[in-house]
Amino acid sequence: MKPSIFIGSSSEALPLAKAIQTELAASFRADLWSENLFELGEDTLNNLLRFVQCYDFAVLVLTDDDVTKSRKHTTASPRDNVILELGMFMGALGRRRAFPIIAQAADGPPKLPSDLLGNTAIFLSKGLHKSLNQPQIQKELAHLITTLAERSNESNLQLLPSTGLAIGYFQNFVLPVCHELANSKTVTVGGNAIDISQGNYDFTVVLPASLSDASIQGAKKFSTAQKAEEFVLKTSSRSFPFYVNTVLQSGRVIFYDYPTTLKASHEAIRIALAGPYLGYGKHHLILDQKEIRNFERTLRILMLDGVAAQFRDNVKILQLP
Repeated sequence: MKPSIFIGSSSEALPLAKAIQTELAASFRADLWSENLFELGEDTLNNLLRFVQCYDFAVLVLTDDDVTKSRKHTTASPRDNVILELGMFMGALGRRRAFPIIAQAADGPPKLPSDLLGNTAIFLSKGLHKSLNQPQIQKELAHLITTLAERSNESNLQLLPSTGLAIGYFQNFVLPVCHELANSKTVTVGGNAIDISQGNYDFTVVLPASLSDASIQGAKKFSTAQKAEEFVLKTSSRSFPFYVNTVLQSGRVIFYDYPTTLKASHEAIRIALAGPYLGYGKHHLILDQKEIRNFERTLRILMLDGVAAQFRDNVKILQLP
């Protein structure tokens, strides 16, 4: 799943925004504001409030489309709505995930709000928004693309619950189960005692293709397809149910867990994007994938902690297509 990016601009800067989209689309899901993102029958502000929840990143293109008179000085300036959108995304995602791209005219950049001064931004070469030289645009966006790739691997706390769910799942399920497996000599699979004292097992966390599949029914469907049977691991504190493949793979026991805790994210999205209608629209789908991606990213980060050192190499994460 590719990280998602909202690209905003004025209508006059749309050619430049499309050129930027071309560069970002190779590695990310890059959605341009003009591509029917704004739903008919909804006011602009409500649409924007959905966008700031749905997207991982935002790129706002600032060009000299207006003229502003401030303290007796008249200067070229970006459209007010683009500045508003930049502020909304910065407030919701943070400055590390909302980026202004500033197009410079022959006499320099357009007038920017003073609160943006000192904030690192991408300044395109003078006149590039007019020439639209694609190789040059590619060169000048290289640092941005690298930054987006690096920050897409960061997990962030947000209004929706995937980060918290992943932490709870790791602490309350993955840790105790994997510690127990790491310290076990044998497990019984298909009525046979299998020696796992040499670490010849994998514990695979299976992530659904969609949050709507994060259910007991989804888990049973997956286990049936894998010909896996139910497995219960008993520890001193409680019993943990998951699945095990009845056939060894290259001498390894393959365990599966299908975290139905993600169902909470599904319900949270329904509440966050609630409206007087039934159904699951395109913004639901964008947020759906964002939650699964963030859950996976958080798990991978938690696995780097020292508490997972004993079994880290045995834990796999499988994203269903």
